[in-house]
Amino acid sequence: MRQLTRRRLVDRKIVELLVAGKSRRWIKEHLKIGNGRFEKIKALAAEHGYLAGRALPVYPEALFPDRADRRTEPRSGIDAVLSAHGAWIEERLRAGWHAITVFEELGATLGVAVTRPSFYRFLHRHALAELARGTQGERVIPEIVHEPGEALILDWGLLARVADPAHRTRRALWAFVGVLGFSRYLMVRLVWRNDVATTLAAIESMLGEIAGVPVRLTSDNPKCFCLEASRFEPLLNPAFERLAAHYGFTIECLPPREPAKKGKVERLMPYVRRLYEAHGEFVSLEESQDYLDRKLVLANARRHGTTQRRPIDDLPRDREHLRALPAVAYEIEETATATVRRDGHVRFANRYYSVVERYIGEEVLMLGGRTRLAIYHRGILIETHARLTDPYRSKQTKPEHLKPWERSLSDRSLYRLRARQLGPAVEALVVMLLTQGQGFIDTRKV
Repeated sequence: MRQLTRRRLVDRKIVELLVAGKSRRWIKEHLKIGNGRFEKIKALAAEHGYLAGRALPVYPEALFPDRADRRTEPRSGIDAVLSAHGAWIEERLRAGWHAITVFEELGATLGVAVTRPSFYRFLHRHALAELARGTQGERVIPEIVHEPGEALILDWGLLARVADPAHRTRRALWAFVGVLGFSRYLMVRLVWRNDVATTLAAIESMLGEIAGVPVRLTSDNPKCFCLEASRFEPLLNPAFERLAAHYGFTIECLPPREPAKKGKVERLMPYVRRLYEAHGEFVSLEESQDYLDRKLVLANARRHGTTQRRPIDDLPRDREHLRALPAVAYEIEETATATVRRDGHVRFANRYYSVVERYIGEEVLMLGGRTRLAIYHRGILIETHARLTDPYRSKQTKPEHLKPWERSLSDRSLYRLRARQLGPAVEALVVMLLTQGQGFIDTRKV
């Protein structure tokens, strides 16, 4: 609600309660207004004759003339300076620029020295504030057209908050929605979490339902898909990249704050909630998924409002252009993020694995399969380890991650291996000599 509309409504309510005979204290407590506001409106009501029996104007007409916004009155020479560039400012705002971007460019490009509060007062003074809030100018919006088998468009959405009898608490039930760009065939997977493993499993399930792989998967930029959103170079999640490499599809992560570019799935989120609203009491995740699947059979058999065709009829054309599923199933890996500790190790599944010391203090992403662990930093693979399976070991350190003197004292160092061949006493003597060196290896003594 706009501030002006809210002020008019509160003014009307005060006058109506005064006419009804309510006391000052009751009105102030009921409407949560101050004494100054009450006295001002009471005096205006008496001036206009509303308290003497005059009928109130029909809503939404204002009871009193709107008070002048003092921000519309120029107060300094800054207004004249900015007014000289008013057309340039309005043009940029209509092109979709943020107000702060226009302000920065005024100083950087045009050399206009103004403060930010003065700039924003200028926008209010000249009725440009609505444009500054992100209102786009008129432009031609093209239709999003997909060829058969071209795209599977994905989106997350909160379906409902349900009482889960298994956990005896209210939980958020999420819907992972996918729609084929050409046929508009709709698929939904209900989950409790939207983490990486759950998302990848849902994508695999959808690819299995359509029995093929499209050219690309289109989505916005949640963390399970994109570690760092960007208009030009998003930093993709390595786990999602591995899935794409296995199935052979292209990843399309849309720019931030542009959901209209995947409008075919955005418009379906309220529709999915409507399909579920008659479900009744929540029993289990599986039962809700079965219920929604039955609804989706009917939904995909109806005529689409845009294409005037049934998605189930156009699905075969989509399938004709899909690539075949790979013969080997994809192994969904465990995913975790952590900060590299000061000892040069990172924790994963209660075990510790070493990395190069220059990454100490940095955040890394870890992908763990059954036998191998991959460690990524900003999307780049920096280290791999064999998964620790020995219950008596909690730390795995590679020799190349140690300092030179630490490598010489390790069990697998060249000096200790050769001394061990001569006997345990010789190895003990070599360890004593290496320890005395404090990092310097005296090969003559050894």
